[in-house]
Amino acid sequence: AALLRELPHSRDQEIEADHIGLYLAAEACYDPRAAKRVFGRMKAGDGGSAATAVAGPPEFASTHPSYDTRLSKFDEWMPDALSQFNADGGYRCRHVREEMKKARILAAQVAARREGK
Repeated sequence: AALLRELPHSRDQEIEADHIGLYLAAEACYDPRAAKRVFGRMKAGDGGSAATAVAGPPEFASTHPSYDTRLSKFDEWMPDALSQFNADGGYRCRHVREEMKKARILAAQVAARREGK
């Protein structure tokens, strides 16, 4: 009984952590939209299809919010997070964005070589 009484508080703390994390990511020049993509993939399972979707316990019996709850909260918070991410026209984060672009290109090249393309 005590566990069921404490679970909503644990979920509230997890939601608060998601909220803070989204803003910290934006402040650190990471695209906050990535959080929604990550949790969307976690919900779908590693294959990204309905056949591999993750079915967790019902939210009321879990220490964590459901993926659906998290995804809807990201939608709610995203305008403010994007505003932070794009503050000053993106100048502050320009160097990080340029380095991330280079890293994505390099990763694609490495993957292509590994696959023999």
